[in-house]
Amino acid sequence: MTKSLHKALDILEYVVLQCGRHVTPSEVAEYANLNAATCTRIMGELVERGYLDKISRKSGYAPGPMVVSLATRDNCYRRLAAAANEPVRALAERLRMAVNLAVMNRDRRIMLCFHSARRNWKVWNSFTFGQDHAATATGWLLLSAMEEEAAMRIIREKQLPITRRDLARVSERGFVDFVSPGDFIRVMGHLIRLDGYPPAAIGFGILPEEDPAEALKLSEETARRIIRNLTPETRAY
Repeated sequence: MTKSLHKALDILEYVVLQCGRHVTPSEVAEYANLNAATCTRIMGELVERGYLDKISRKSGYAPGPMVVSLATRDNCYRRLAAAANEPVRALAERLRMAVNLAVMNRDRRIMLCFHSARRNWKVWNSFTFGQDHAATATGWLLLSAMEEEAAMRIIREKQLPITRRDLARVSERGFVDFVSPGDFIRVMGHLIRLDGYPPAAIGFGILPEEDPAEALKLSEETARRIIRNLTPETRAY
């Protein structure tokens, strides 16, 4: 039962990640490591529940209305995404780079919203990220916001080059600014902490020609705008 549930979720996530492109059961079966008959059966069940639409036998499947409907109900993650949408877009346009807002779920980062001003940029091909925490702003920031032992357990399991002292320093500062190893991109971001909400973080990279001091200032202002958008006086709910 658990395996079937995991496969159904893998299939649903894969179809949604295609951004509207129709996919066939044979394509999805290869991705999910399933035989075609099992994959077709699972996709048929997802169609019955409204999570997928069957376009035609030849064209395949696309996301169904339930994919959108799930996001219409109020919860803290939806409010975080709504509060961050415009500030994240504005920061991405100003820096001409991709910016995202993420939260930590167990040992994985989950993106709640993102925007890119780079027209040739390819959207991330996953909803969750669990192996590159040490190379990203959101990874460092969200680990620093966790209970220390839980964070260190993840660091040990994934063999990340992060120490307790590193986490304490990032937690105290509330931001990160470092050059990604083996890359020319400077990685930055700020932590967002507010009572009643899970810790969240914005993260991005800047090109060498950008002013890092200005970018860090813009990042801080973006985090403050998101927090302001989450206060009762400005919340549109």
